[in-house]
Amino acid sequence: MINIRYYILLCILFGGLTNRAAAEEIIAIKADRIDTVTSGVIENGIIVIADGRIKAVGNDIEIPETAEIIEVFDKTIFPGLVNPSSRIGLSQTASGGSGSNPHYRVVDELYPQQDQYKRILGAGFTTMGLLPGDRGSLMYYPGYGYYFGGSSPSTGITGQGAIVRPTGRSPEEMIVAESGFVMIHFQANDKVKNVVKSALDSAKSKMSSTDPKVKPLVNALQGKVPTFVMCNLPGEMLHLFKLLEPYDKMKLVLIADTETHLITKELAKRKIPVILPAQIDFERNTRNRINIPRILTEAEVKIALKPEFDNVGGHEDFLRQVAELVKAGLDRQIAKKAITINPAEMMAVDYRLGSLDVGKDANLLVLSGDPLDVGTKIDKVMIEGKIVYEAPLGETIDE
Repeated sequence: MINIRYYILLCILFGGLTNRAAAEEIIAIKADRIDTVTSGVIENGIIVIADGRIKAVGNDIEIPETAEIIEVFDKTIFPGLVNPSSRIGLSQTASGGSGSNPHYRVVDELYPQQDQYKRILGAGFTTMGLLPGDRGSLMYYPGYGYYFGGSSPSTGITGQGAIVRPTGRSPEEMIVAESGFVMIHFQANDKVKNVVKSALDSAKSKMSSTDPKVKPLVNALQGKVPTFVMCNLPGEMLHLFKLLEPYDKMKLVLIADTETHLITKELAKRKIPVILPAQIDFERNTRNRINIPRILTEAEVKIALKPEFDNVGGHEDFLRQVAELVKAGLDRQIAKKAITINPAEMMAVDYRLGSLDVGKDANLLVLSGDPLDVGTKIDKVMIEGKIVYEAPLGETIDE
């Protein structure tokens, strides 16, 4: 009887393994050009995707017999775009005042299946970093910086940002990391500085705490999650750097504005990455055009680019804006990294997102040409190997 039971158990286990192997979904995409961003461009390449992950990418690749083959000749494959700094699709919350609310989670505002998310998928965005804040959408005012749509945004430690896919029937299906980073909205006045310093010092004295009001800051202090800081003016940034000097393990990411180039040396010395709007600016009180992303990258400051306006139109116009920066002197390869792998690194998810490398999520775009060429159209968008957007017939350009 024991042998019979043992035999039955083996059959069940073997059958389960066989069924899982048979159920493995394999896709092979053949394209004229695969721009991996991190490992060069592959001409006449193949990407093999197994259960949503990139299994192989290159020229001479054996395609499994069970693979579904997708041929997209005359097309370019490119990683899905990553926006690390947005409030799109989120609710409006109470605003004003300074405080420390590290326990607040932006994922609690998620409302799936919105038209906004569907449209930014069509603009090529497969990953979003959503900021905890107030007043709904994040707005940018040249010469004055970022504000959450109102004249009196909340300052201090505003909560935990989330990393999401802009698709899914439930919040759980959208979430990549529900506590992706801690957010600080900084202003260089005594009230805000005291709020931030007191909260960090308190967390530093409670490093073993599991209190949800303390643990996020402990993680930030230990560098387990990035710390995003929105700071509008160069003078305020210098105050910020001095304030955070005692907390040297924090992984600081700066969300900055038009005058960031005035402290380029400080940013380079401290190796602080910066998130910038994709736009050509004007020097304050002049009509002199200035390419701040170019200035920062030439000084070896790592940058990520985001849409100038945090709405659907801003996302739909994003690649054109990045192309304008390249035309004005920003290195083309750096620009491509600034919209894919760099923001993924800043959010500490580059191990699975931001480039077309083996082992990463199969988040990719099928394009009619180079992503930064004028006239290039998005044909398809994939997230984890599944097509989540296809352009209507007649809207793509065939080379």
